[in-house]
Amino acid sequence: MNLNSYLDLAIEAANAASIAILNERQNLKIWQKEDNSPVSSADLISNEILTQNLAKTDIEIFSEEKILPFEKRKNLEYFWLIDPLDGTSSFLKQRDEFCIMIALIHKQRPILSLIKNPTNDDIFYAHKDTKVYKNYKILEKDESLFKENQFTALLSVNHLSAIDAEFANKHKLKALNISSGLKFTALLEGKAGVYRRAENLSIWDIAAGDFLINQNGGFMGDFNAKFLNYNQKNHRASFFLAVSEKSFLKAFL
Repeated sequence: MNLNSYLDLAIEAANAASIAILNERQNLKIWQKEDNSPVSSADLISNEILTQNLAKTDIEIFSEEKILPFEKRKNLEYFWLIDPLDGTSSFLKQRDEFCIMIALIHKQRPILSLIKNPTNDDIFYAHKDTKVYKNYKILEKDESLFKENQFTALLSVNHLSAIDAEFANKHKLKALNISSGLKFTALLEGKAGVYRRAENLSIWDIAAGDFLINQNGGFMGDFNAKFLNYNQKNHRASFFLAVSEKSFLKAFL
């Protein structure tokens, strides 16, 4: 398996999908899913572009917009896990906090991922044998900035729970409100130190961020500091805690 070529293909797909999302924004169509959550024509166009490109690898694809049933994936060694447009709520409110997320899962864990911000064209990516890159350069870490923001907490703009707000108050955390999977990029750049979520998000919402955080010297796992699994029968993820530096973990457990 050539992870370099797979990563190049994923980047190419995300770049193309980003352009399509921004173009579709000018003539957007919106529907309701069966669970009453919104889906737009931009979600669907992005999904089509991503799946067409990633299908070239002959690896099965599990997307928010096309669920891969557990019976079909339970014995798979590899599969792609994608969110074609994460942050649809913000996107529909004409905010710019949305992103594309792609991860390659191998035996329950991501081994390659990217997060693409269509609005400013930023892209963060890596695979298991590389450092984390931002915009085609290795992401440099400013250790003083990471330390300065250790007690800055990422809080959801659209889905803040009382439990997460209580956690922030308990640890006297300064709040940074960011929508979508772009929260993970704030951790990667040291703009925040901790992101705790006591809510069962879907695995496509977090797998890409999980991999990049751990690959960049931080930690993301469950409340018992164990890594999350991404090929369970239920595609809802466990509650999780992520920190920008692994050494910060002990302060929040």
